[in-house]
Order: sequence, then structure tokens, then C-alpha cells
Amino acid sequence: MVSICTPSFFGIKSYRAIFTLFFIIFFTLPAQAIPLVGSACLIRHGDKVVVIKEEISNKLALPGGRIAPEDSPEQAAVREVYEETGIHVDAVKLLKLRGNTTLFACVAKQPIPTTVILSYTQPLTETENDDLLISTWQAKHFTKEVKRAYLLSAENITSKDYRYPNDVPLIQHLLSQVPNSEITTNTADYHAVSRSHQWELIQIKSFQQEIKLLPNSYQSLFQRVISVFNLPGEKLFIGLLLLIVTVGFGVTAMLYLSSVLVSVTFIASVMKLALASPRPFYIWPELQQTAASGFGLPSGHTLMATVLWGLLWYNLPLLIHRYRPHFTSNLIAFRLKTLPLLIIAISLQAIARVWLGVHFISDTLLGLGVGIVLLVLLIWWQRSGLAYQLVRNWRFWALLSVIIALGVSYFQVPQQVYLLACTLAMSTAVFIDRGRSRQTITYPQKIKLAVVLLGSVLAIGFLSSLCVELVISTVAILLIKTLTIIVMVMSCVLMTVHSYRLK
Repeated sequence: MVSICTPSFFGIKSYRAIFTLFFIIFFTLPAQAIPLVGSACLIRHGDKVVVIKEEISNKLALPGGRIAPEDSPEQAAVREVYEETGIHVDAVKLLKLRGNTTLFACVAKQPIPTTVILSYTQPLTETENDDLLISTWQAKHFTKEVKRAYLLSAENITSKDYRYPNDVPLIQHLLSQVPNSEITTNTADYHAVSRSHQWELIQIKSFQQEIKLLPNSYQSLFQRVISVFNLPGEKLFIGLLLLIVTVGFGVTAMLYLSSVLVSVTFIASVMKLALASPRPFYIWPELQQTAASGFGLPSGHTLMATVLWGLLWYNLPLLIHRYRPHFTSNLIAFRLKTLPLLIIAISLQAIARVWLGVHFISDTLLGLGVGIVLLVLLIWWQRSGLAYQLVRNWRFWALLSVIIALGVSYFQVPQQVYLLACTLAMSTAVFIDRGRSRQTITYPQKIKLAVVLLGSVLAIGFLSSLCVELVISTVAILLIKTLTIIVMVMSCVLMTVHSYRLK
């Protein structure tokens, strides 16, 4: 016989009493406020609003950031605007409390320095004739969090352009409640640079004007030559060069070139951030003839061209000697004969950067000097035999990761985070390989490897772009990009290693 236990009357009453007690406590205690995390400013000039273009997301947003423990929301908004745009503002009143972020109506204490928007700095598909670019190169977070700052018509900002699409109608609605801020032209920046830079600005402008006075046929020829010799330093050129070396010369050559590219890029980045020197078109916008951002000293393109052209000049006779020993029996004589070509190639790269208005003459000279020093060290490293041994050792890449990590901790810029992702991926891939790959493969295998590498890069890049378009925080976007680089680099290295793997 099965007995069924039923709850007693007293048990039911005790459960009711506990439930009632919790109910009373829950509704009588004061509600806990959501902790405030961020604070932003809405700054207006006429029907235009100040927005920044973020370095990481490449989207538009209002200037603002996190509220520090020692700051009030108003103080945080004022501080963040100054650090991101260089504009001193007063937070006049609270406009909106949206989630854990406060939005204040702010007004600039001094006229906002502005310039015209050119095709290379245009943030939107459609811009008004009176939309303006704000001079921000002296701001604390320039190149770290902010790529550029603008005064744009609020009606033209769409959900596609803005990082938080749902806030676009809110900006347009609240803009009328913001006091008007005054603006000025960018003439003050001319006196903010050194006298040597002021002299260089005049020389660059004169150089551009002289070229534009030439007949059309000469101008066209000059433009073509400049376009070709400006390629070293461009991302597409470097990617194709790395692909050619990887497929044509094997794992060791790929690792060696990768170490050179990472090292040169990191050194240029550290120097640019430490010196914090503006580009010419930050002062005179009409000088700009190509896309560029960040600081200018030294010229990264000139530095990279000096190293890449120099390594080609040094290694080309060795490569020819491998297949035709009699053609280059005297390597020193061959290099002396081809030295003028090296000088011309590097000089044309430097001239290209000055002509395009993205570097001062002094930027290219420093890039050339640092490039020559690095080239001498790299040639010594290669001749000693250490280069090919170290790049096949995961500890070398781990040490390089530590050095770059120190730079990341000090400068806190996205570019160095991406470099760190590359070196960490290389260290892991080299550790997995452990030198078990041969030096040659057949031509059909090389073609197959090239197709697989290109397809993998395109597929991983496409999937990453879909994730970056999500409405997420800047930190999350940075994490997605970093993981994408790690996956992409590891995949490419391991596929190359697999193709060259000893049977």
C-alpha cells in the first residue's frame, strides 16, 4: 500500500508568511539606480554637430567616454571632449540619461578650429558645402581613439554612418536645445608648428604648383612614376610581396620577411607617437593629394621603401647567382653597378610622399636615415646566419611579442595591438611547426598554395567585417579585429608549413 504525504496546514502558512515578507521588503526598499559608466557631449554650430570618427570602428560618434571614479558626469564629459578633439567646453545642462550614459549640452569656450573637407577626408556619402573638418592633431587621444573630428549636418548622419544607429534621431531631436559654439579657420595652426615646418610648407606648395604648370603629358608621366614608387609601404603591395615570397621561396623566407615588416612598422609607429609631429595637410589642407592619417615623423613609407629596396638590392645577386653563377661571379661589383638604381628608387619614394602633401621633407629624411641604419643591421643579421635560425624559433617571436606588448601598454594604440596579434600568432605557428618543413615544392603545389592563401584571407576578412558591423562596444570591436588577425596569420602560416612539410 502506497501512502501519500500531504503538506500540513501549518507548513502552508509558514511558506505564505515567508513569501509575504519578501514581497513587502522588495517593494518597500528604494530602487537601486543603474551605475553611470559613460558621459558624452552634444556640441552645435548652427545646424551642425561635432562628431568624431573612431580609430577602431571607423564609425562616427559623439565625443565622450568613461566616467573616472574621481569625476562627476559633467567633468567626465568635459575632459573626454578635450582629450578627443582638443576643444575646451562647458557642460551647460543634462540633455538625456540613456541607459548608463549621460548626454550633456556643451558649448566651446573658444572658437573651434576648422578646415574644409576634402575628398580624402570625407566621412559621409553626402556632405554639405559648409561641412567642416576640425583640427584635432594636438588632441591627447588623436590616433589612439580618434581618427578625425567633424562638424556635420545632423540631417545627413545616417544609421549606417553612426556607431549607435538608434541614437541618430535622438541627436537631431536634441540639437535645438544646445547653445551655439563659434568656429574659426585653421590659420592658427600655422604658428603652432616650428619655423622649419613653416618653411617646408612653402616649399611643398611651390613644388606642387610647379608640377601642375607642366604640360599635361609630363604631368601624366610624373603621376605614373610617383604612383609606382609610392607602392612600398602600401598595405596591398606589402600583402602581395609577402604572398610572392611565401609561395616562391618557402617558410623561412616568409618568416624572415614577416619579421622585417613587423619590426619596421613597429619602430615607425613608436617614433611617430613619441615625436607627435603633424602632417603638412593638417596645417594647409589643400596640400593633401592622397589618403593618410596619424602623425607624420618619420615617413613610414620612406622607411619601409629604404629597407625593402635595400634588401632586394642585397639579395638579388645572390638569387641570380643561385641559378646563373657566371652572370654574377663578382657580387660586390654587381651591387656597385646597381647602387644608383637603389638610390633612385628610394629618392622617388621620398619625393612621392612630399608631392602628395602627406609628409614634410624632414619626415622623409628621418625615414631615410632610420631606414639605412635598419638596412645595415638587417644585412649583418642575414650574413651572420642568425636571421634564418632565429625566425624558425618560436622564442624569437615570443620575445618580439613582449617588446611590442611594452609599446602597447605605453602608447595604447590599435595598430600596435594588431602587430602584437601578428607576432603571437607567428610564435604559436612556429612552435607547432618546429622546423619540419622543406625548402622547395612543385609549381602546381605553389599555385594551389597561392589560391588557398588568398581564399582564406578573403573569407576570414569577410566574416570579420560582418561581426564588426554589429552594434557593440569599441573594446569588443578591437577584440574581434585582434582575433581575426590571429586566426588569419596562424591559418596562413600553418597552411604554408603544411604545403612545404617534409613527407
